[in-house]
Amino acid sequence: MGIDDFIKVEHVSRTFEEQDAPLKVLDDISFSMAKGELTCLLGASGCGKSTLLRAIAGLDTEHEGSITVGGKPVLKPEKTRGIVFQEHRLFPWLTVEQNVAFALNGVDKKEKARLVQKYIDLVDLTGFEKTYPGNLSGGMAQRAGIARALVNQPETILLDEPFGALDAFTKISMQEELKKIQKRSGVTTIVVTHDIEEAVFLADTIIILSSRPGKIKRIVRVTLPEPRDRNSDEFTSIKRDIYGEFFE
Repeated sequence: MGIDDFIKVEHVSRTFEEQDAPLKVLDDISFSMAKGELTCLLGASGCGKSTLLRAIAGLDTEHEGSITVGGKPVLKPEKTRGIVFQEHRLFPWLTVEQNVAFALNGVDKKEKARLVQKYIDLVDLTGFEKTYPGNLSGGMAQRAGIARALVNQPETILLDEPFGALDAFTKISMQEELKKIQKRSGVTTIVVTHDIEEAVFLADTIIILSSRPGKIKRIVRVTLPEPRDRNSDEFTSIKRDIYGEFFE
């Protein structure tokens, strides 16, 4: 396995058998990414971004082509791949620490408590361990969802439009939080988004998908210095360039 193919997607296509006619959602997708990288899958609604993410997660294996993570074929969901959805999906009857702990199995009580606290601290929810989801803001609940995805110490975390339901100010804050969390943990990360600015702010690499059936239109490497300045000329230039892929 080469340094740049920790995740390797090769010739992946996906067709759903609809009542009227087959519906092709993905068409011959191939890319690879390095361990520790953050990649954004960027495209309009309905282009197959979430379908591709589900395939990488092992939640959908009815596709053509192959997907490997860490040199192993993806055949089913595994703890080595955490996933976060647009809705946090926390259990409302469990506290933050209970929700995070729920993802841990086969771990003794002392180690479970250590891991739960480690990842609550990592997402800056220290002090909210006993809080129920209904008493958290949207951004805090999503951070708890990220902690739950990370507590099994996965090699990869997959996020499906995780900030799409948040207001603009909370969304910007959460983008900054995700960058910090990803840098601290070093976990290989894929984020599905239709937000160009979000992709430029977050990603080492942006994979731009065409309208359905989703094909790779272009792969953009983002080499902006950290921390990224959304108002810089370089940031604006990349954003404008990518904007042209959708509105030529």
